[in-house]
Amino acid sequence: MSAHPKSLFRRLGTAAAVSAIAVITLAGPASAHVTVSSDDSTMAAADAILTFRVPNEQDAATTTKVDIKFPVKDPIASVKPAAAPGWVVTSKTVKFTPPIKTDDGTITDGVGEVTYTAAPGSKGIAVGGFGAFQILVGPLPDANQVVFSVVQTYSNGKVSSWVEPVTDPANPPESPTPILVLHPATTAAAAPAAAAAPAVNLSSYAKKSDVSTGRNLGVLALIVAILGLVAGGVAIGRGRKEADGPAARTTSPTAK
Repeated sequence: MSAHPKSLFRRLGTAAAVSAIAVITLAGPASAHVTVSSDDSTMAAADAILTFRVPNEQDAATTTKVDIKFPVKDPIASVKPAAAPGWVVTSKTVKFTPPIKTDDGTITDGVGEVTYTAAPGSKGIAVGGFGAFQILVGPLPDANQVVFSVVQTYSNGKVSSWVEPVTDPANPPESPTPILVLHPATTAAAAPAAAAAPAVNLSSYAKKSDVSTGRNLGVLALIVAILGLVAGGVAIGRGRKEADGPAARTTSPTAK
């Protein structure tokens, strides 16, 4: 006999909650690096949202400050940090050397550093957890990669500086810089034709209006067919009466 749906959902919810609690309990501070990713990693992309993932690696301290520095070489003209609950966001303006030349003119300065500081009453990034900080930037450099540096400060005063250059990706240093790898805009266009999604012939699909029209015609045809059957039945009945009438009058004893 199957379990009642509500009971089944309640049991599944309880099991999921127990599993989540177990994962949180067993997960201790992991040895992870600060990383950066983007929703658009195309070279010279006009707008991209960078996400910096900052893990907490201390056993008995929380992360209370995250300082993100943007590259001096191939600088980014527009940097707009998103608000983060429990954090105070500040930025620092720097001079671009050389200046950034655009179609709208030359940009000589801009945001070169963004700092997230735990707000009063907030503990920051908890032990065993991580924080995600998003920044809207653009345009991205026309380069193979963008190298950032991040300085992470803990509540016990310890500082982790993610500033070591990565010369061999297969053997990264202990505290590597976060690197965003960029791809040429022509990568997708240069892909083999076989990898492209097959074209869809929209003409083979009925439009909503066509479906509605077909449905209406079908109903009308059904009504006509029913009326035809009714009319045919009436005609058959009348034919039988006319065929049986004379014979009934001839053989009936009361027909005299």
